Amino acid sequence: MSSHPLEDISIRVRNFKCFGSEGGSFEPFAPINIIIGRNNSGKSALIDAIDVCVSEGKNFDLGKHKRGDADFKVDITQKADSTILRNLFSEHTSGGEIFGNHWHDLGKHLINSIIRLEYDQFWRAKFLTCDRLKQVSDANQEAAATKLANYGHASLSNLKIIKVAAERDVVPETKTANRKVNSNGSGLTDLVRDYINSTTLPRSEVEIELLAELNEIYRGDCQFKRIICQEHGTGEWEIYLNEKIKGDIPLSQSGSSLKSIFIILAMLRLLPPLNGTKWRKTIFVIEEPENNLHPALLRRLLEFLAKQRQAKSFSLFITTHSPICIDWSSGRDDTQLIHVRHKDGESVCQNALEYKSKRDVLDDLDIRASDILQANCVIWVEGPTDRLYLRKWIDLASDGSLKEGVHYTIMFYGGKLLSHLHALPPEETEELISLVSINRNAAVLMDSDRKSATKSERKPRVNLNDTKRRLKSEIDDIGGFAWVTEGREVENYIRASVFKQIEKDKIPEFGIYDQVWKKEFLPSFREDKIAIARAVVDRLKVEDISNHLDLKTKLDQLCARIRSWNGLPSTPSQ
Repeated sequence: MSSHPLEDISIRVRNFKCFGSEGGSFEPFAPINIIIGRNNSGKSALIDAIDVCVSEGKNFDLGKHKRGDADFKVDITQKADSTILRNLFSEHTSGGEIFGNHWHDLGKHLINSIIRLEYDQFWRAKFLTCDRLKQVSDANQEAAATKLANYGHASLSNLKIIKVAAERDVVPETKTANRKVNSNGSGLTDLVRDYINSTTLPRSEVEIELLAELNEIYRGDCQFKRIICQEHGTGEWEIYLNEKIKGDIPLSQSGSSLKSIFIILAMLRLLPPLNGTKWRKTIFVIEEPENNLHPALLRRLLEFLAKQRQAKSFSLFITTHSPICIDWSSGRDDTQLIHVRHKDGESVCQNALEYKSKRDVLDDLDIRASDILQANCVIWVEGPTDRLYLRKWIDLASDGSLKEGVHYTIMFYGGKLLSHLHALPPEETEELISLVSINRNAAVLMDSDRKSATKSERKPRVNLNDTKRRLKSEIDDIGGFAWVTEGREVENYIRASVFKQIEKDKIPEFGIYDQVWKKEFLPSFREDKIAIARAVVDRLKVEDISNHLDLKTKLDQLCARIRSWNGLPSTPSQ
């Protein structure tokens, strides 16, 4: 996870717009911050609070921002920087209100300390806490607190916010020298014209880089050949996108989704270099990117933005009420989900970290299971030991890129309970439970129940009962994935060398049609299949799934299906 401008910083704003005494906060900021909630819940107010802090209070509007008669307050917590501390506590100064050398006896002890200051609407600072203040002498603590009140929010200084508003559009515009783009997209046509035609701006930023990024988002849907900006007879300039089949398409007359994508990509690429802002000092905000976007297009946009953020180290904020953004953010270690909602007449927010809080988000937005339809993939196995093995195998086979709970879910059919399941469309039978109604992307792993071969058999036949044969056929018919073990059971995919690592006693030779979990083979475990599975998966390595029965082949096929069902490239590197 790369660094970002707001690293090690937290803010809590109180009595600001819709936020009351409980306040709204980022504690702390993450590289990517997804702010989710209903309309008018307070999502934009959190963005406005960041703007007030970055402007050092200059953008605080008494009539717009202050809530009632209560006093506006914002707490800013940050890690102390040694350079700023040296300016406050000079190593060339001794005495005065500080006993001893200002740096050696006080300042250096506060490096990497966590400082919390409070600001009012006039941006006057008040010292609140410093976690390392007790490390300096009692005589210097009061002086240190006074000095630290002047620390300021230096980590927020010189940052630039680029914001794309929820209501946005691209229209023809007359030529100006402003080089300014508003959050709603006004001014963008004029800026693109300037990039293409001015000798002081690199036209390649539009004609090569922006074009490539646009095609990356729209891959598989359409291919744009050129970005052109031409003047109408009226004196207005128009952006055209040239597509191979359709020719030149005026952007102002295109669909809202194309205009939204173009605005987001253009503002991200063209604005930071224009105002001389370094990426490490940029905060990029997009309000409701889902507006008029197809879910697949939104996912590609989110992936693109995450890659750009990782490469350039800016901070990314997205306000949304889309379940797509919730789903996309799950499992990412660079992303936090902030839920904003109404409570007792004011807005409150919290980080949605665990399952319950994420479920609260869905409930608040009135997103039902039937609205989302289903998870991306469900793999049915007989019981918990099969889950332990399969989860580990998928992790090894996918190099950790496919995660349970994010890309797939494993559920149990419980042996004889399998007879109550089917994979037909839900309306075709009422007697059995439909796997398809739970998830249309279904895979099932079943033991072949092959028994040791007789003298006349080279290989014993699969011994599937009628239920397993029926379900395999139905899964295959709906385009699912049915996996029948080549050995007798799932445990037969484990190499003897792995079993030898977990069994303290010498174990007898066994074949792929033996029940290897029996006491005669693994006496120490007393036929405890769960204990065996846990011991095994702790020792499994990539080489243990290679060239052993059909395990590697089946895992590659299953991982390919999971990637396909999640809309991922066929291999992690693509």
